Amino acid sequence: MRKRQAGGRPSAAQRQALDRLQLKGEETPLVERLSGLTALLDFTTGLASGLAGEDTLDAALLIVTRELRALRGAFFVRGGDGGLEVRASRGLPPGAPSTLGFSAPGVDFAAVGPGDEAHDRHGLVLLVAIERHDRPVAVLGLGPREGGRSYGAEERGFLRSVVAGAAAAIESRLLYDELRRAHQKLSRKAFELHNLFDLSRDLTEGSAEEAVQSLVLTTVMGHFLVSRCALYLSGPRGLGLAHGRGLRSQVERPPIPPEEAPAALEGLSGPTSVADLPDGRLRRRLEEDRMDLVVPLAVGSRVEGVLAVGPRASGMPFSEEDRDIAHALARQATAALNTARLLRVREEKQRQDRELQIARGIQRSLFPPGRPEIEGYDVAAESRPCHEVGGDSYDWIPLGDGRLALVTADVAGKGTPASLLMASVHAFVHAQAGVVSPAQAMERLNRFLLARTQTSRFVTLFYAELDAARHRLAYVNAGHVPPYRVGRDGTVGRLTEGGPALGLLADATYGVSEVGLEPGDVVALVTDGVTEAQSPDGREFGDDRVCAALRGLSGRSAPAILEGLVETVREWAGAGGFSDDLTALILKVQ
Repeated sequence: MRKRQAGGRPSAAQRQALDRLQLKGEETPLVERLSGLTALLDFTTGLASGLAGEDTLDAALLIVTRELRALRGAFFVRGGDGGLEVRASRGLPPGAPSTLGFSAPGVDFAAVGPGDEAHDRHGLVLLVAIERHDRPVAVLGLGPREGGRSYGAEERGFLRSVVAGAAAAIESRLLYDELRRAHQKLSRKAFELHNLFDLSRDLTEGSAEEAVQSLVLTTVMGHFLVSRCALYLSGPRGLGLAHGRGLRSQVERPPIPPEEAPAALEGLSGPTSVADLPDGRLRRRLEEDRMDLVVPLAVGSRVEGVLAVGPRASGMPFSEEDRDIAHALARQATAALNTARLLRVREEKQRQDRELQIARGIQRSLFPPGRPEIEGYDVAAESRPCHEVGGDSYDWIPLGDGRLALVTADVAGKGTPASLLMASVHAFVHAQAGVVSPAQAMERLNRFLLARTQTSRFVTLFYAELDAARHRLAYVNAGHVPPYRVGRDGTVGRLTEGGPALGLLADATYGVSEVGLEPGDVVALVTDGVTEAQSPDGREFGDDRVCAALRGLSGRSAPAILEGLVETVREWAGAGGFSDDLTALILKVQ
């Protein structure tokens, strides 16, 4: 017999031979065998042309059912989860399931009848296992044959040939599908890693918390294709909305109070559906904002907030892979936010350091250089701030004709604000010294401070003018620690005349007093950092100890008296150091 023509169809001569072999509408055994061989050739040729996809299997199923006169049939192919799924079907009952509820049979053929799912729901009577290397890869199911004929030995032989030809092609298709799924999974992972890399790179370039929050939410919306998401962070006021995208509510809602926030976040260890959260304020808040997924923002075991994600535009739920990538994004966000906070703290510290440097420079510029030279008198002074910058000051101002103004002052408060206020006081005193009387100078300074400072800011100040030729000291005390006047005989007096602290009372007046000075007398001007210095057990140094120290030191020079007094106070304070700024000015009559 001549070879078949291309395309797998019988030639004209073959068809004529087949027609001559037809006897009264019935096929002879030879005709049946030729028909079966032709069908088998068509089947194998079709499978060989591709990877047994749905179209190929559908064409192959048509050949098999037509050849066997089967009323219905289906190819069930092993899916990714190992179950059998319908990949091609013909004539199955309406509503027949797309899967077969059991594994491939362990024998070549399995007849099924009433009570079997394949019979009752798919209308099949015969299942044929398609195996490859003793591993089931598919099942061919067939329904009843026309005329009620059974599947005899010849039909089963034909089916064995069909199975032998189909096994390799179906297995190749399964491997192809598995590789495609693996490729898709790898592509998705690569996309997720790319997003994480881009986010990490961009976050390292950002600094402000607001910029970090905006970048994180933009990444989340773009990756998951959602229309809204938000960051809820814990703060001094509690757990509240830090940054949101796509939220409809424009009303600012109060945060969850600090005492309730830890309980609201307790138990969050990974991505969770909002519907699975315990009933509480956090869940109700997220439901109001129409969120679907909540991811904790954790530092170690401490949850500091949550990343909330709205539903996807496609309506698809979040898969486990989606939850994993959301968790990774949340960890990136937490690390970046903490870095931004630390950067903000560092910048604030740097700003404060710059301010302190400026304040230290201002304070150093206020102290007079060296020691004044005035005949018959010895002067020494020192100021030790308890912090970087103090609010104490001392000064001496030459007035000409053997006259010298002496000043000690203490501004309420410490640090940069105190040093700036002291600079104003220093400039004002220099402008008034020797121009007006000490009382007038204090009254003017009081009005100046009332007009330009806060009510909580005030200054205590002692101002004196020394007339070296007359050995007289005129002074005014504006709420300051009264200076100590120690005579050669050890008697101690206090210089108290004056008025209230500067910057407190609008109608304050100040009186001036004058004392005479004898050789050997010591006048000690101090701030409350000396008298109120505390010992480790909380006791103040006090006036009595100042007097005792000055009596014991009065025979020395002014620098020696100053050094001894400061050392005595330092020993009293102990290792804890001074709790307040300490300033002392010593005037010794030679």
